[in-house]
Amino acid sequence: MTTPKKGEYAPFYQSYIDLVPKGDLLKILDKQNDLFCAYFANVPEAKADFKYEKGKWSIKEVVGHIIDTEAVFLYRLLRFSRKDTTELPGFDQNEFIKKSNYKDQALTTLVEQFYLQRKLTIHLLTSLTPAMWKLKGSANGSPMSVRAAAFIMAGHVIHHMQVIQKRYLSVK
Repeated sequence: MTTPKKGEYAPFYQSYIDLVPKGDLLKILDKQNDLFCAYFANVPEAKADFKYEKGKWSIKEVVGHIIDTEAVFLYRLLRFSRKDTTELPGFDQNEFIKKSNYKDQALTTLVEQFYLQRKLTIHLLTSLTPAMWKLKGSANGSPMSVRAAAFIMAGHVIHHMQVIQKRYLSVK
């Protein structure tokens, strides 16, 4: 699977796409799922509520945000792969977190939820024909291809794992 070209996604997503390593995207997504679970298995539950700054999300809320975003982008790419031309709305990530109960769940539960969500993502992606990967729709006022949505999901996880490592787990 080749990297999406400009015009297949809003410029905002470039930084996520740039984080995705070269290679078979489905294998990258699957390996990322295993790495994600192994990574968070080493985060103590006592650290899962840590916020590095007032007003920032806890580790559990960041994981919840990753889950929410994966679900939203999976829905988008499903619609686009079915040639649905309906303009899809954006979503307010802060409101999603504020109205969730991620802070009240165990980190292990959230990690399992991500694992299952990602497995669902991979299963849908493996069912797509080559032509479906190229289909486009519109979300939040910008074009997006099925391929771009899949790459964004992979890059989004990499981005947040880097943030967690730098801002949450490297703090003593």
